[in-house]
Amino acid sequence: MHGLLPILVVGLVALLFMAGGAKKGASGPRRDGSVRYIRRRLMTAREFQFFGALRAALPDAVIHSQVAMAALIDVEGANRSARNSFDRKIFDFVVCRADGDVLYVIELDDKSHASGSARRRDSVKDDIAAAAGLRVVRYRSVGTDAAVLRRDFESLDALATGSARRVA
Repeated sequence: MHGLLPILVVGLVALLFMAGGAKKGASGPRRDGSVRYIRRRLMTAREFQFFGALRAALPDAVIHSQVAMAALIDVEGANRSARNSFDRKIFDFVVCRADGDVLYVIELDDKSHASGSARRRDSVKDDIAAAAGLRVVRYRSVGTDAAVLRRDFESLDALATGSARRVA
């Protein structure tokens, strides 16, 4: 009898845990098999604030937010493993010229990017972008001065234009 008591307690806890998972807010399919889809905001409040600053500082640029890396980067050949390393990752912002040419991407970093694992994830993202010929500019503050944003845009635009001239 005493040997059954721990098994009964574990079973009861498991049942309570499963019953709790079926309550409101639980993820996954409902008991009837349906799934509840919910709408999310495109950007966090912090990202939206920075988006406004970018638009004000870079009136000549076209700025896109929350762009899938796979929209800008592909893998030569059928290397599914390499594509899987980035296909669900998102760039915070993509800065383009008025003609749609991508100049660079922006990552808005906060204190969550300070951990070792976050820095490794950021490094992988940066390395993949660089290998594809995309520049990544990282800003830590939504309060980055408009003059800094403008200077970065102008210098990267000049670099891209200069390299395009060298290629032609």
